[in-house]
Amino acid sequence: MSLIQKQTLEDGPGSASQLGFRSGIVLVVAASFFIRLLALWKIAGAPLASDSTDYRGVALLLLGGERFVPYWPPGLSLYLAPFLEAGGGDTVLRLSMLAWWGLFCFGLVRLAGDLRIARGATVALLAIFSVTPALIHFSIEPMTQMPSAALLLVAMSAAVRCSEDAGWGEALLLGGSLGWLSLVRPSALPLLLVLPGLAFLRRKQVAQPLLAVSLGAAMIFAWVVKVHQLSGQWTINNSNGVNLYYGNNPWTPMYRTWYFGSHAKLGSDEIREFPEYEVIVQRVQGLPATARGDEFKRLAVEYVKQRPGIFLHRTLNRVRCFWGFDIFTAANLRGAGSRWFPVAFGMDAVCYLLVAGFAFFWIAAAPAAFWMRWETWLLGGVVLLYSAPYWISMSHPTYHFPVVAPLVLLGLMARSTGSASRWRGWVSLAVLGLIQVEWIFNLAKS
Repeated sequence: MSLIQKQTLEDGPGSASQLGFRSGIVLVVAASFFIRLLALWKIAGAPLASDSTDYRGVALLLLGGERFVPYWPPGLSLYLAPFLEAGGGDTVLRLSMLAWWGLFCFGLVRLAGDLRIARGATVALLAIFSVTPALIHFSIEPMTQMPSAALLLVAMSAAVRCSEDAGWGEALLLGGSLGWLSLVRPSALPLLLVLPGLAFLRRKQVAQPLLAVSLGAAMIFAWVVKVHQLSGQWTINNSNGVNLYYGNNPWTPMYRTWYFGSHAKLGSDEIREFPEYEVIVQRVQGLPATARGDEFKRLAVEYVKQRPGIFLHRTLNRVRCFWGFDIFTAANLRGAGSRWFPVAFGMDAVCYLLVAGFAFFWIAAAPAAFWMRWETWLLGGVVLLYSAPYWISMSHPTYHFPVVAPLVLLGLMARSTGSASRWRGWVSLAVLGLIQVEWIFNLAKS
């Protein structure tokens, strides 16, 4: 009997290994839901945080049948709309986000199985994610981080299966998850072509990848038609141009490129520190709503052409900032005066560095055989393509949230392949550490 056949028998559906794995997953997932329900109970009555109010507002506009120019991407608002229509308040909206956490767990376990990741490592990774404050927060707050992460995992799992010998259901799952992901985060739109394309390259089968692309494209086109009815535009949303300008204008901080996206808004005291910037923003805001995005994009592109060296400098800073540990949850707790702020700050840093450090080390140390694997190119390509828009516009650690799980799975694949040069791993780990030092230094300054 071959080793593979023996392993298959040992790990069959009724084996002790399989039953133990399932029990471990069920236990961790059940505990994770208990933690999130407890957190939801603790914040009951608190107002929605950050962009959550905007996504709720878009859902209400859609339900009201009003004409408006969509600034925010629609994916999350379309999900929230039925709960609002049924009369649900903020607590119901927060509770509804637990479904995305469930999908995240499902996608993570499914993709890890597709990649033949060790079962114990899968359980351990899910346990770390279960207690990470950022993941708890995004599981109970109507924001796009958790839906993006969940849909990305499901799409990658479907792509792996389509590249092997899956049925038409996986092609539909691939197209549906990528279509919805593109509506939640339009910057992920290139993945609608790339993931089915990679599946085609491996299997040389056209029909299923074509079905996936067609389904995803149909979902996006249906929304674009709706936008045309609402505003006369053929677009998904209007925020891309202004986001590009926030991160690429003469007053954008060299490291804190997210600054104008979260601070110095019109009417604020902070914007008065940038009078020339304020004049430009006021002028553009005076244009018709359908023209503002294009004008902001024109201004950003013109500035990049004039100062390519500064753009490159900021881009390198954006890449490093992107890989800092997340502070969104801690910042919200600090703003609310909660005593849990230092706990959330420390746990987010520790949990992130634990998983990211592992991934950085083993990916850098991996031998050539690791880079010859098709799955390496799939996961690595997804991480790079998803991250790239933030590296050229405005960057913040909160934007890396959806790619952390694929990155760690990539690290687990590298670990199972072995190491060719551990000194490369230590250098990579040192670089990640220096990125955190720089991030903390800039936080302290602000």
